[in-house]
Amino acid sequence: MRIRHDKIRDLSQQVLELLRDHRQIELLAPEDAIRVAVGGVILDDLEEEDEIDREVDALMLKHASDIESQDLDATSLRQKFKHEIAKRRGFTL
Repeated sequence: MRIRHDKIRDLSQQVLELLRDHRQIELLAPEDAIRVAVGGVILDDLEEEDEIDREVDALMLKHASDIESQDLDATSLRQKFKHEIAKRRGFTL
């Protein structure tokens, strides 16, 4: 995971404040519970993206000789792999 837990806590607090300040949203759960739930969603998304990155790493390693022999742009190929895997999983990057 590329982000510290205190940053996730800060982001969760910011989301909570946006929800609280929005006139058309009525919070039906305690703010602490909402903050924890938002933090959980952020963590889940980060973990999913880490899994996608690991899958991309494996693909890049598997095809390393082809990438090198065909002089392909590894950075561009990595992004394409990542977007395709995310799309297959229904994950928005």
